[in-house]
Amino acid sequence: MVKTRQPVGRAELLARAGAALAAGHGVVLVGPPGIGKSTILDTLASRSTAEVVLRCSAAEAEAELPYLALIDLFDGVPEAIFDTLPAHLRGAIDGALLRSVLPSTPYDQLAVCLAVLEVLRTLAETRTVMLVLDDLQWIDEPSAGVLRFVSRRIAGSAIGFVAAERVSGRMTAERGALCPQPWTELVVEPLTESEVADLLRDRFRGRLTRRDAQRVFLASSGNPLYAMELGRAFCERPGPTRPMAPLPVPDRLRGLLSARIATLPERERPILLLAAAAARPSVALLQRCGAAVEGELEAIRAGILVRDFDGAMRFSHPLLCEMVYADAVDSDRRAAHAALAEVVSDPVERARHLAIAMREPDELLARSLTEAAEAARLRGAPAAAADLAQLAAERTPDGDGAAAAARWLDAARHALGVGALAEATRHANAALALSADARVRIGARLLLIEMAGEDCSGIGPLLVAALAEANDHPDLAARLWMHQAAKSYYDGDQESALSESKRAEAMAEECHDIGLLVEILTWRGSMLIGSQRDDLLERSGQLARSLPLTPGVVSARQAAAMSPLFRGDVATAVERVTALHAEVVRSGAVREIAATLVSVAGVFQRAGRCAEALVVAGECARLFEDVMASPGPGQLVLAMAELNGGSPARALEYVERATVACQAAGDEGWIRHAYTTGGMIKLLLGDPHGAVEQMRQAYETSHQLGRIDPGQVLWHADYIEALVASGARNEAETVLAEVTSCAIDLGRQVALLGLARAGALVTAATGRARDGAEALGQAITRWADHPYPLEIARAYQVLGGLERRAHRRGAARAALEKAIRRFAQAEAIPWLEASRAELARLDGGRGHGLSETERRIVELVRAGATNREIARTLFLSVKAVEANLTRMYRRLNVRNRAQLARVLDSTE
Repeated sequence: MVKTRQPVGRAELLARAGAALAAGHGVVLVGPPGIGKSTILDTLASRSTAEVVLRCSAAEAEAELPYLALIDLFDGVPEAIFDTLPAHLRGAIDGALLRSVLPSTPYDQLAVCLAVLEVLRTLAETRTVMLVLDDLQWIDEPSAGVLRFVSRRIAGSAIGFVAAERVSGRMTAERGALCPQPWTELVVEPLTESEVADLLRDRFRGRLTRRDAQRVFLASSGNPLYAMELGRAFCERPGPTRPMAPLPVPDRLRGLLSARIATLPERERPILLLAAAAARPSVALLQRCGAAVEGELEAIRAGILVRDFDGAMRFSHPLLCEMVYADAVDSDRRAAHAALAEVVSDPVERARHLAIAMREPDELLARSLTEAAEAARLRGAPAAAADLAQLAAERTPDGDGAAAAARWLDAARHALGVGALAEATRHANAALALSADARVRIGARLLLIEMAGEDCSGIGPLLVAALAEANDHPDLAARLWMHQAAKSYYDGDQESALSESKRAEAMAEECHDIGLLVEILTWRGSMLIGSQRDDLLERSGQLARSLPLTPGVVSARQAAAMSPLFRGDVATAVERVTALHAEVVRSGAVREIAATLVSVAGVFQRAGRCAEALVVAGECARLFEDVMASPGPGQLVLAMAELNGGSPARALEYVERATVACQAAGDEGWIRHAYTTGGMIKLLLGDPHGAVEQMRQAYETSHQLGRIDPGQVLWHADYIEALVASGARNEAETVLAEVTSCAIDLGRQVALLGLARAGALVTAATGRARDGAEALGQAITRWADHPYPLEIARAYQVLGGLERRAHRRGAARAALEKAIRRFAQAEAIPWLEASRAELARLDGGRGHGLSETERRIVELVRAGATNREIARTLFLSVKAVEANLTRMYRRLNVRNRAQLARVLDSTE
């Protein structure tokens, strides 16, 4: 059977379904149309290990055709199976399934029921059987009668089944009697906003903006079919989506919903349009617009509108609202907005209605929209502010180029604030083209420079042009020199970068621009290491605390919040970082939300909260994909979180993608981080040579730049371990000495336990495993209160391996059990599995040394199952099976499946 991709957002549901099937239960999926039941059914069927899969997919148009579901179900069953039936049963089933000419007299339905039962029993005698029944609600009644009969008689048998039924309102199966007991009912829930974004991103490859995806989510209410159709309609629409333009409702969805609206009386159509145009429709608001809403509306009776107890009104599904609005004549839409503008009191909402009602340029309207955009921003509604600012620029009269340019620049800043890079770029270029004002032109170029992010390769011409106009504007010149310093650093000219950053700092102080000074100090601090870095970042963070949130202020406070972490003060770092992130979330600044998530994931991992870090890292990666110039940093954050709390195989996939993205952006800092992360992942996966190849590049570059700071990213001990494992002991000794010296000089005490772990492995590599174990044991005692839980756990893990090599099995077991307990507390799944595998090796592979997943894999290996068959049985990916086997081979010192089985058999 063809393997299907796992549906987005359905991992937990598939796991529950898999557990039910493994326990001998059937599964019945229920949910509304388009929610993804058939896709999940396909996935479950593709993962089934059954040798015979019988499937029927009913359809509404065929629900009156007798026995069509059975014809579908038994299509492809070998003729030999039917040949085993007695003649009267064979004749009955042949007639029902149209396998013979019609008989002169009708067959008894009981004979058909018995024939189907016998066919299933015969199939199940020699092979495993799975029934897959899609759209139970449309199975024709004759087939349903047979299935009811059969289901009562195969209940509890080895015949498995999965089914799906479309339901609405009460989420429970109505035709469950067609399925043999026992079965588990699973409700297919709507996708979350992030899952819808992942679905759209995967299918449309970046052709939708983040704001488009948000609008699709709201209109679809998380229904994947609706989301996909709306996303396709967005992509087919020419040009960028304009603010507040009607949502394109495709014909496929229109057919599902239009019949409900078509039955309404004509007099209610204006009421529906007013409700669709209003931000917060209510009976009172519609009455102020002159609508007759007394009594019970047909739209309410039909379930299109819902009237709440407080008089508020809403559409029963957001897509109905979008369709009513999109289908209205443009003049009617404008009239509805004009009517609403007359009665609403909120200035932001009034400006929005006026902008849609009045399409012609108007200076008073443009001013009103500009004021409304600022009001929306201050209220924490940056997306609304961006739309209003764009409308303000569009409604500016043609003769006033200066005002239009200033408003386009304002619109660009608002668009950048919500991560709409394409819109921000267009708006900034429009301002640049229209303006003769140097400040506006410099401001537009600065915005374009900032949008380049870490990739400074193309900003040179922008800097040259902006600096040429900045002589009379020292505040802007100071900001430009800061970016010039970043460009020099990017080009590898550290001396110029330092000089230019000091020039920018002096100019900012002369202008008394504290916000800019904060940005400059933060950037310069990022160039330094050790206490110099910490002191400068702490100073900029202190200055930033009294300032309103801007990108520069967030960056300064974020860097200052992380500094305590590198000194071992995890609690302070977690408190500061999470508080800052919450504050940024309230502001709605999407790019800053993405940036702070990098730190949240980092502090959670250092604090031993690996499961939480994995969730945060997933959101971080999605936001970087959507709103940042390069997705690389977000993917790196996710790779590290997967390494510590998820799947090393997935971590390797993410780090490979991240490396490509960071190289494309030309950001040396993130490229080094990609190399170190990739090396740590490969070391865990048992590839020390590959790990050394990557980490050596990062180490040599850091060494040349004089930027070895062992406390910032804890990778140097892993590098030394990989060197030892790959046979480069002399190089390992050299690196150990250099890094330990740097850690002591910089006061990075948090790195010393990891370096002691690496040092013990270097000692053991000389044949003195006992000496290495004793030295590491003393280091663990000295650092018993180490602030990073994973560091202690990893030290115990290595200690267990050294004690085993020293032939002290009791001490090895004790160390490994401590490592396992600590990894379990931190939910560090990959490291937990590695430690359990190490314990299994110590035990010679006895069952209590294997994880539950490893034990089940070994059972299937003994039975002769292939990796693909094991994956389907255990609902894992093939890569996950291969990774588990690789770890067991390495830990048990075997090379293949046969040796693995022999080693385990010999110890049981």
